[in-house]
Amino acid sequence: MEKESNRKRMVSAIIGVFAIALLAAVMFLYSSNKKDYVSQIDKKYRPVGASVALIESDGSITFENFGYANKKEKTKVTEDTKFKIASISKTVTSYAVMQLVDHGILDLDTPVNNYLTSWKIPDSKEYDVDKVTLRTLMSHTAGLSKSDEVGYEEPLPSVAEAMEMRDIHLIREPGTEFEYSEFVACGICQLVIEDVTGMKFEDYMKQNVFEPLGMYDTSYDNKGSNFAIPYAGYGKEISITPIVMNGAGGVTTTANDLSKFAKKLIRYKNEGSGEMFEIQKNTKSAGGEYALGIIPRKLSNGKTVYEHNGTLTGWNAQLVISPEDNTGMVVLTNSDQAYYMTYELMEKWGEHVVGASIEDPLMSGINQAFYRIIIILGVLVLVYIIYFALQLKKNRLERIDNRKWKIRLGISIAGVSLYLFFFYTEIPFLWMYGQKNNYLYTFFPSGRIWLYLEMILFLVVWVMKGHYYRNKIKKTA
Repeated sequence: MEKESNRKRMVSAIIGVFAIALLAAVMFLYSSNKKDYVSQIDKKYRPVGASVALIESDGSITFENFGYANKKEKTKVTEDTKFKIASISKTVTSYAVMQLVDHGILDLDTPVNNYLTSWKIPDSKEYDVDKVTLRTLMSHTAGLSKSDEVGYEEPLPSVAEAMEMRDIHLIREPGTEFEYSEFVACGICQLVIEDVTGMKFEDYMKQNVFEPLGMYDTSYDNKGSNFAIPYAGYGKEISITPIVMNGAGGVTTTANDLSKFAKKLIRYKNEGSGEMFEIQKNTKSAGGEYALGIIPRKLSNGKTVYEHNGTLTGWNAQLVISPEDNTGMVVLTNSDQAYYMTYELMEKWGEHVVGASIEDPLMSGINQAFYRIIIILGVLVLVYIIYFALQLKKNRLERIDNRKWKIRLGISIAGVSLYLFFFYTEIPFLWMYGQKNNYLYTFFPSGRIWLYLEMILFLVVWVMKGHYYRNKIKKTA
């Protein structure tokens, strides 16, 4: 009688756990189908702060702001809050280079060393340095070695000094292969602008790009009024990484200002030569194909949009325009939690405004692989739970000593702790790259909640099974 009662309680517990999981899934899917896609995606990712600007076809701009620029002081984000936009700075720098090209001051296919005076790309015995041009630099096919922007000490070096410090040199034949250059390529473009114009890069950009567009809150500063605080992980306040190669990742701007730049890009595409927006040779990669400082995306409805994402620790941003529709969107956030949010907002904006989803092939591939894993594991966990419940119902399991469930519980706690340590602390990045404030979980798609749910369901049932029963099929007469 007691065994039968225990079995009923066990089956009820399993059904209860499964019902709660199913209810959570239904509630999530219901909330995700609401029409206000911007606020729904913000709720899904919950970044510390975000500012979104939607450029309408008539030229008007709608702003949607969420969360805090400063959590401690409860300062709300507005369209005039200043954010770092990381690699979208490459698009801004490329536009400045194209201005000089349009004015006949620069040429896209002239050896870049012809323009450089403060530093030159070192000669190579293996590769032709004369093939390094503004075109190959802005299309990430220049074949240069990589560098980061970590480890500088005050006073910061000049760009030329940084190139020397990082030992920048050719590692492959220019123009033959795409490899995304996080800082060096557009850092050299920055140096070209300085050497050709005789002006400090930041001053040139202010005078010739920002102020003419009314971008009065845009600069390369890392402090000042209305500046958001960057937050790593689940809201850890961090300091701003100083950038020397500002042309590649140093722009500070607002949603208000960046939307003005996006509108200018739309006009430039529709009224200019269009060369900046043309796919360049040998730029095909897992992430698509590249133009000059911007990424074209051909959509299923035949339209082409142009976009660029920006990511630095504590900052995530997105710019996307549809020149054919005279529409666009910019997203600025001060949170690592928004890593996938910017991509998903671009996808949903495409669906709602342009008529087709905009997908980054690399991110789409990661998501698909991740969800395949979730589905496979989900099926295996479900089979395990059903098998256990059937064995229980058919009276094929018997009580055993409680010691086994304690061992299983210990193994589960140790496994979960190890998982949390590896993915939710900065230790792995410190070991691998010597970088603080980076957490591996921020690079997981949002669907990780389903993976965690599956893990929890499996561990709960696995521990319960060890606590109460062992497999022993009853002998038949």
